[in-house]
Amino acid sequence: MIARPPSELPTELSAFVATHFAGRASNPDRLIAESWYRSVHEHGLDPTQPASHVQLEQHEIRVHQEEHHDFLAIASQGVEGLSRRLNPAGFAVLLSDHRGITLDARLPGQHSPYADSGLVVGSCWDESLVGTNGIGTGLAACQPLIIHRDEHFFSSNAMLSCSVAPLFDAQGALMGCLNASCLNSGGPKQAQYLTLQLVSLYARLIENASFRQRYASCAMLTLGGDAGDLGNERLVALDATGRVLGANRAAFVATGQDRALMGEAVQDVLSMSLDELITLTHGGQRSASLRLAGGPALEVTLRMPATAARRARNERGLSVVPAEPTLEHLAGEDPGLQRSVQKLRRVLDRDISLLLTGETGTGKEAFARAIHQASVRATGPFVALNCAAIPESLIESELFGYRAGTFTGASRQGMKGKLEQANGGTLFLDEIGDMPAHLQTRLLRVLAERELVPLGGATPVSLNVQLVCATHRDLPAMVAAGEFREDLYYRLNGLTVRLPALRDRADRVGLIRRVLQREAGDEHVELTAEATERLTAYGWPGNVRQLINVLRCAVALADDGMIGLDCLPPEVMSVPNEQPPVAQSLETTRDAAEAALMQSTLEQHGGNVTSAARSLGINRATLYRKLHRYGLAALRT
Repeated sequence: MIARPPSELPTELSAFVATHFAGRASNPDRLIAESWYRSVHEHGLDPTQPASHVQLEQHEIRVHQEEHHDFLAIASQGVEGLSRRLNPAGFAVLLSDHRGITLDARLPGQHSPYADSGLVVGSCWDESLVGTNGIGTGLAACQPLIIHRDEHFFSSNAMLSCSVAPLFDAQGALMGCLNASCLNSGGPKQAQYLTLQLVSLYARLIENASFRQRYASCAMLTLGGDAGDLGNERLVALDATGRVLGANRAAFVATGQDRALMGEAVQDVLSMSLDELITLTHGGQRSASLRLAGGPALEVTLRMPATAARRARNERGLSVVPAEPTLEHLAGEDPGLQRSVQKLRRVLDRDISLLLTGETGTGKEAFARAIHQASVRATGPFVALNCAAIPESLIESELFGYRAGTFTGASRQGMKGKLEQANGGTLFLDEIGDMPAHLQTRLLRVLAERELVPLGGATPVSLNVQLVCATHRDLPAMVAAGEFREDLYYRLNGLTVRLPALRDRADRVGLIRRVLQREAGDEHVELTAEATERLTAYGWPGNVRQLINVLRCAVALADDGMIGLDCLPPEVMSVPNEQPPVAQSLETTRDAAEAALMQSTLEQHGGNVTSAARSLGINRATLYRKLHRYGLAALRT
């Protein structure tokens, strides 16, 4: 961004800056001045007032991250790579969605100052709420920029210097942005330009990975460019007839056609048809020197999806992953899971409640869906509810529903609850161990009576539902501690199936290959021996869910159909080969760490909940709830 003195700004904008921001950043860029103007006149913000930061609660963060699951998965390696380079220099690296809510945050060693400045997961930097700032203004302007110190709208953010690049998907829609922020930078704004270039580079790498994943089953052209010009690949995706399905921003610039390129036949863009390009490729040539229509000659590389290779694998009798994995497919070659599936088959359609246990990420919902598909209820609805992802105040209405006019803010038509929605099918209650005590009582009554009365209703609704519950918690221990109703536990525990952690599965290598096959689709992708060894040796604390994310990204990054060590994320590469001695739940570890942190923070603040909550960056209500959950309520004063 080129700095402009105030005299070059339009008269109205220049007068606005002189009136409202006298003494602030000298020589403001036009983008900065326009953002200040929007903040005052469109968003109604006052720079003399304290900034109002919005921070999501933990359950809201989980839900929000799940909504952006694919975006997070494809961007994770770019975020990790940028943070490895910038964290040692004192920069925090953040990934946000298109609304300015941070989905990922990688902070330098001293976390506290950055967290105090709002550089954490779940913070909202929307310009309409926070005024001029790196993330919010970068999203509003849709271009890379720097917001340096007192260019921020609110003075409370003036210690930040932020370099931001927006992220666009394969269709040109705004996905979010990548941001690097440092605190109390003593240098001029120009000192941040190199940081901006690095952020922009990693933004392009993320965009290209997203593009490759979106068009993984299509023919892919790479148009010229220096092979060493990292991040500047010019990518064009073609359908089976040779028409352009999509192109990344670098390709639009190279062809000079912008969005008009979409739908064009490849022979109208290059001096060769798709069939001719395929003939060249099959003839052994990796690339061809072709001339753009009305433009320069470029070295063009064609990469075809390996549908023929996939067909050959099928003809050799190798299994093809079904659209909806069956119980047998999910069990794989693990003897323990195979025995569990045999038991499940025998109790299906016998009105027996099922309980799935295991660490987070072991595939409990996938198993629940496979159970539904294997039952006589397969043509009925499958309805899922995560008891840990919904605020306590909303779980009751979500599960049991309500009638019109029940409470202020409710839908005028009322709402069917998940139980009623699942009538004739299967209801999957995930994280049942997090269900509030008063709802445990009501659920028990509904299961016993096989009918429910929605909130505000008078007429019972008969229920015919197969119930499948899941938890990562130790329910018997919770029952013994009085944290879960014993009678409800026995009602849910008709048959318990424990899903092993990925590190404990006997068919770990085969499972990795099956997941890779599913993620690759029609594209022929293989693992190198070194990558296979590393993936097999890794402990997988996030289990199958983490494996899917890693392989999905690796497929997008693979060169010439081979996934090597350079396609794997740092956490997989950095661990020793030994398996962890104890298969401990990730959530159990996190809970223990969180409880210890809260205990020490409370003790530091003499039991004062308000002070402790402020120090932890959460509100008092959240801290109270967690204190009760961890049995620490007696520590407060």
